[in-house]
Amino acid sequence: MSRNVKLVLVAILTLVLGVQILADVWVDEITAKKGEDLKSFLSLTQKYQDDNWLKVNSKIQKTLEAESGKVGGGARVQDVLSASGEKVVTGFNQEGAYIEWEFDAPARGMYEFWFKYILPEEDAEPVVVDITIDGKHQFLEMTNIYFNSVKYASAIETLERIEPASDKDNGVPFGFIMEKGKHKIRIENISGDFDLDYIKISGPVKRFVFTQGEDYSASSSEFEVVKRIAASRGKALSGFENPGDWVEWKIDVPEDGLYSVFFRYTLGDRSSECVRSIQLNGKTLFPDWEEVRFYPTDGWSEKRNDWKERRLEDPESRQPYYIYMPKGEVTIRMEVVSGPLEIDYVGLLTRDGEIKGELNFWDYLRLLWQQIIGFFVSFN
Repeated sequence: MSRNVKLVLVAILTLVLGVQILADVWVDEITAKKGEDLKSFLSLTQKYQDDNWLKVNSKIQKTLEAESGKVGGGARVQDVLSASGEKVVTGFNQEGAYIEWEFDAPARGMYEFWFKYILPEEDAEPVVVDITIDGKHQFLEMTNIYFNSVKYASAIETLERIEPASDKDNGVPFGFIMEKGKHKIRIENISGDFDLDYIKISGPVKRFVFTQGEDYSASSSEFEVVKRIAASRGKALSGFENPGDWVEWKIDVPEDGLYSVFFRYTLGDRSSECVRSIQLNGKTLFPDWEEVRFYPTDGWSEKRNDWKERRLEDPESRQPYYIYMPKGEVTIRMEVVSGPLEIDYVGLLTRDGEIKGELNFWDYLRLLWQQIIGFFVSFN
């Protein structure tokens, strides 16, 4: 091989290596720039406050049917009679499948995003999507948004609010900021498989609904209604203690969502073991609902406030069970396994409120008013 040929080969090799190095540096610079531009949602909360990005009014709620958006990348519209608009967008088992909507924001502010979707099976792998607003990511987590990651939520069909994957137990949502006016919202699949029914864009949603224990809709027999101090209407359901006795309550669910079930009760007999089986709409949703234990209180609320709340939760992790419930009426059934119990009310609670904590103002005021009335009624 001549000296000139060798020099040419060396030059070509040097050029190739140089291009590769420059390409690597260019990619690293893009990655670094992306990392600098995209900060985590948590790190941006103070900036959002400084820039006066406030949560929009809770009354703002807009539903965008999946089929109303522009689809591509393998996503397609399919008829499903049980869906909100009798159609869903499917094909999200393909990476790059996407939907894009135009959303007319009624006010400047911070919005919550909810996705109503259907999984192919209960143990499906978590779904990961990329979300952009007007072609941009507002914070780092928008590049990898996880669905199907709310622990103890039932099951194939659900409505899930977009929250940090590391914060699912706390129910703290992401806030997506938008000026008043038209915006393009796009979701693109990264991994997983699901059918999308609709997306809901809203202000903060905190719901608490309940029905009085004595206002049961059906039962195995007539039960006693007694006056009790600090009961929400001064009354409670009693005499509910023989094995096989059962009571059903109907509750109106105000809107589609994930709800936990809880009971306000007293158990003044410390020598008794109180166990109940629970069903929702005729189904035992979790194995431990066959035997739900209620723990003693300090009395029967005959002389003071002895009421306690019992939320249905996983016995090991102590995390509440969240059940997808569509808007409408649900039936909660309680059957005696053993022991006495008195029930003040039966309720449903969304994920971001405590029973006496961060509730919708009017819901909390309604509960407080009921309890004030209860104090007066109990002394008459």
